[in-house]
Amino acid sequence: MSGIKFHPAELILSVLVLRLVIAAFFYHPDIKSQYYHAAFFKTGIINIYEFLQFNRTRLPYSDTFNYPPLTYIFLGSWQTLSSVISGPGLDDWLSDWSDRHLYNPDLFFYLLLLKLPYFIADFLILKLLISLVSPPRRYPLALLWLFNPVSLYAIYAVGQFDIIPALMTVAALTLAPVPAAFLLGLAASFKTYPLLLIPFLLLHTRPYPKALFTGVAALAGWGLPLLPYLYSTAFRQTVFQSSLGGRIINPGFVIFYLLVLGLSWYRRRSPDLTWDFFTVTLGVLLFSRFHAQWAVWTLPFVCLLLIRLPRLYPVFLIVLFSFFAVIFLLPDQYVLLGLFTPQNPYLATIPSLVSLIPKRDIVNFLIRRLLLVSGLGLVFSTYYHVSKITKT
Repeated sequence: MSGIKFHPAELILSVLVLRLVIAAFFYHPDIKSQYYHAAFFKTGIINIYEFLQFNRTRLPYSDTFNYPPLTYIFLGSWQTLSSVISGPGLDDWLSDWSDRHLYNPDLFFYLLLLKLPYFIADFLILKLLISLVSPPRRYPLALLWLFNPVSLYAIYAVGQFDIIPALMTVAALTLAPVPAAFLLGLAASFKTYPLLLIPFLLLHTRPYPKALFTGVAALAGWGLPLLPYLYSTAFRQTVFQSSLGGRIINPGFVIFYLLVLGLSWYRRRSPDLTWDFFTVTLGVLLFSRFHAQWAVWTLPFVCLLLIRLPRLYPVFLIVLFSFFAVIFLLPDQYVLLGLFTPQNPYLATIPSLVSLIPKRDIVNFLIRRLLLVSGLGLVFSTYYHVSKITKT
């Protein structure tokens, strides 16, 4: 990749056009449901969990909002601004759950507008990543980040907000332990997975009395945004008892996590947490039935390791292939053809790819095992080199 050279203007133009086209012309219903709930923020509703508990049976969309409070506040703030830019049509579209919502003449504009914050987070991550490597590695790292299919698919096609907590976890790599811990706690108020990273930061914090302050900072970052909601039974039932924790925390992942924690303790004198963050977030994919956007959690750290250890590209490509194979074989039209429904709404009626495959259970089993084996190969092949990984 280092041999590929683009004129700066060509690179910027291609990056922007690619993202604008995907953001505007690809649609997943999740972005509509998230912003439909977030739209209540501008009406003065702060506790969306209690509001939905008492009112969702009377609403046109009756699902719950299962994300932590900062997600609601962030999406609600952007939806408020977006509705000013777009006019009342955006609110009308978000409230339209009929079959006609895909025929809205402003659909492409609404999709692009709602995804704009993810553009900013995307480029901020790139800025942070290139600050972590030496100048000769910055250009290939930029190409790898800007043109990787995972972020283009999960961020711009599916339109998920996971890029926001991912930005905060990358920023934590650049900070001293106490502010890094606070930022990881704050990121967990968007999505809970950064809590899994905090023990590794504590292990690598020296001297150990400072680890106490680091732990307090993490607790403050996570707890302060939750504090006004803890009294709410609806909040506790919706967020703390949602299926996310159950899907991640399983015996296989727990054993893997404890093993990685032990390996991290062995190299606890190293201040570099790239491998630790990469391994934990990749482990979530290897040991759970994941959503596509969860790959964004590990992607920045994968890019850093690949630039430092380019010999691992073949293993990474196997992981990448098996990841997309798992996603495209989900029984969900909107992981593939359904994303094109803004161009042709009838695509949502076509059966999912997996329904066309004979012996689908065997195929799924083999692909998931390929992902597991190749992912573990990527994890442990990097561990030997991790002590040599520095900002070079």
